[in-house]
Amino acid sequence: MSHHAPATVQSAVSSPADGRRLRKLSLIWAALLVPATVLAGLVALTAENAGRCIAYGDGCGSTPGHPYVASLVLAALAFALAQGTPRTAVGRVAFRVQFGAEAVFLTLVMTTFG
Repeated sequence: MSHHAPATVQSAVSSPADGRRLRKLSLIWAALLVPATVLAGLVALTAENAGRCIAYGDGCGSTPGHPYVASLVLAALAFALAQGTPRTAVGRVAFRVQFGAEAVFLTLVMTTFG
């Protein structure tokens, strides 16, 4: 007689390798935020209003600084949680929140002069 758990129970149990993989992915995405921000800034500078905004202060975007800071703080907190939690399910959610917050930040950077 076999004492193995059914396939549904085995798939719900996470292994230490899953946690390491999530921490590695979280670290990679956090490290890629800086070059992605530089690239998004260059894309923003190619906008039609960018030259007029930089030279004359006319036609600049009206987004206040709060959404930028909030998305970065949320990404940093989610990164810390993804790196520090021993529970894979929590780490998976934290990684998704980190990825989403970073995407929001990059979208805000690209629409700076819009």
